[in-house]
Amino acid sequence: MAEQGQKVSFLYKGSFPDGEVFDDGTADPHEIVIGRHTVMRPMEDALAKLDVGEECTLMLAAGDAYGLHDERAVQHFPAYKVPGCEGMPVGEYIGWTSPRNPDHPIPAKVVSIENGEVTLDFNHPLAGKDIVYWLKVVDIAD
Repeated sequence: MAEQGQKVSFLYKGSFPDGEVFDDGTADPHEIVIGRHTVMRPMEDALAKLDVGEECTLMLAAGDAYGLHDERAVQHFPAYKVPGCEGMPVGEYIGWTSPRNPDHPIPAKVVSIENGEVTLDFNHPLAGKDIVYWLKVVDIAD
């Protein structure tokens, strides 16, 4: 088992409860340091309890994973305030910048562009979804 400050290398696969895979990290090990909270807390806690070679399946309700879908994160903008909105791909994600974050685009899903209004959803793509992670520890190091 890993202790605070140790580096854990692991393989993972993220899927929905129906088995559809949304993230496959089984080709190359991913690394975290226990206690730095660079992955969601339930995942870090599960990894800390495993020894090298052990694996587990972690089932997370939406609220424990990427959060519930928050309607306040769906925002509407007048089209004239959104440069290049005519070419935005509806249903796809873009890197949204504003005067407050010109150098750090925020992912936003383009929900619609109609009637002079652009609707963007700033929720995480997996917000509101229950998910399952398969985890396997391949190394623990100081």
